[in-house]
Amino acid sequence: MTDTDPCVVCTTTQAVTLTTPGYDGVHQDCPRCGEFKISGSTLAMMSGGIGIEARAKLSGWVRDQNRAGTIPEINSYIYKSILARPIPSVADRATRLLIEAAQGQTELGARFNITEPRFLAATYSSNDNDLFFLMRLLEQRGFIDHQAMGGIADISPEGYIELDDLLRHPSDSLQGFVAMWFDTNLDKAYSNGFQKGIMDAGYNPVRIDRVEHINRIDDEIIAQINASRFVVADFTGHRGGVYFEAGYALGMNLPVFWSCRKDHLNELHFDIRQFNCIDLETPEELAERLSKRIEAVLGKGAQ
Repeated sequence: MTDTDPCVVCTTTQAVTLTTPGYDGVHQDCPRCGEFKISGSTLAMMSGGIGIEARAKLSGWVRDQNRAGTIPEINSYIYKSILARPIPSVADRATRLLIEAAQGQTELGARFNITEPRFLAATYSSNDNDLFFLMRLLEQRGFIDHQAMGGIADISPEGYIELDDLLRHPSDSLQGFVAMWFDTNLDKAYSNGFQKGIMDAGYNPVRIDRVEHINRIDDEIIAQINASRFVVADFTGHRGGVYFEAGYALGMNLPVFWSCRKDHLNELHFDIRQFNCIDLETPEELAERLSKRIEAVLGKGAQ
């Protein structure tokens, strides 16, 4: 069963509310934000009212996660992390507009309509004035040809060249790939630890079991690692896949951040013992230590 209700994140559009048995929260698919889950505790925190800039941050973050193939859950930890982030720079927001314009295109030169709600979220914009300012910026740089009537536009040849250049440089990526055991006992370690720590450092976490795709799983794992700035490898449970993913990342010269729950440390393979593992105990401690380590190695993310 599905119903249409105002989106609980952006509040400006009608969203499809999806039924998720046993979930204590709301699951919606919004034309502006995208698809997301939000916990009941987070909704209670928002009940006193939040500003339009805060809603733009939440909406933009959900759209970012959807673009990476993930349907995210906003819990109270993630909610606080999102609101603590600054709005991306004007240049970054313009780049996001260009990338969003190319989404779903089946042929070069296809037109898009800037008035579609998804562009507000993709550019972290609070209103149409911000959006059209970013549009003019891309026009002046020669990346977009704007057809004045009704917000119709198309990407110029120079814009496609810019997109190719952007997609060829994963070193600028804000994505962090998390390789770990997908055991329910580690759900809180992920949502309140790995996910929060990566976000607090200014990057976007991706976990392969939460990515929507139609590829072979091993091909999709490699594609996601290739699109990432770094990999977090957690050896709790000593899954063979984590060893492979960490090794592949090292072969690609990507930074790898190592972790393992304290009660599993003694079983680490000797090849891993040489690395400085975060010996995690609580999700909160993990988030703090991982965030500090990522920032020390890579610096604060651009968001």
